[in-house]
Amino acid sequence: MIAAVSSSSLRALVLEDREAIRFILKKAILEPLNCELEYLSCYENIKENKGKPDIVFFSAQLVPYGELIRHKHKGVKSIVFGESFAAPSVLWWRKRGADGLMDLRDGPEAWRVCLDTVLQGRCAATPSVEEAILDSDPELGLQVLTRREMDVAQYLVLGRSAEEAAKTFGTSVGTIKNQRKSVYRKLGIVRATQLPWAMGNGIPHVTTKSERVHKLHVKAPAGPYLSPDGD
Repeated sequence: MIAAVSSSSLRALVLEDREAIRFILKKAILEPLNCELEYLSCYENIKENKGKPDIVFFSAQLVPYGELIRHKHKGVKSIVFGESFAAPSVLWWRKRGADGLMDLRDGPEAWRVCLDTVLQGRCAATPSVEEAILDSDPELGLQVLTRREMDVAQYLVLGRSAEEAAKTFGTSVGTIKNQRKSVYRKLGIVRATQLPWAMGNGIPHVTTKSERVHKLHVKAPAGPYLSPDGD
């Protein structure tokens, strides 16, 4: 039972556009509290939302790069949730202001403990996220990428080539390859197939038509290492 805020006064916002995940969160941790609940499908809706919630649940795949995980009103708690958090991405979420990190693989009991801890004013993470934090390195990860490196990484994670990226960003192929090498080094990876895992849930997976594509990257792909030059 969550005791930090009484169920009659708790107001929660959930940024998630998948009906199945909305249902799971509602049944597992929000409905038992009988709290006031509102679903949002776009990050911009949070800025436009009137009133002050007690907590906002952010789907990791719906938060644009560069946005902090903070509500316009002070004192509002935030939990970022997703299907898999990788070591190179967890510190990035913490840096962006997440009070809690919730891996959906950990199950309802772990989610409830995370929520309870956050509502009591402390940072929290479910067990799978804690493991990723222990495996993380402050010198490696999304948090050390420059803005342009993140832009390039977001583009390349969709499977685009350096040539396509060069045309998109109006620069040379050589520059893109150098930025790609820097991205790999800062994320602690050596090949393109590891990039989605290293970026974890930190980057929305979208198609060229801006449609969401949900993917689960639990661990780095196994196999022989390749130089970034060979991708």
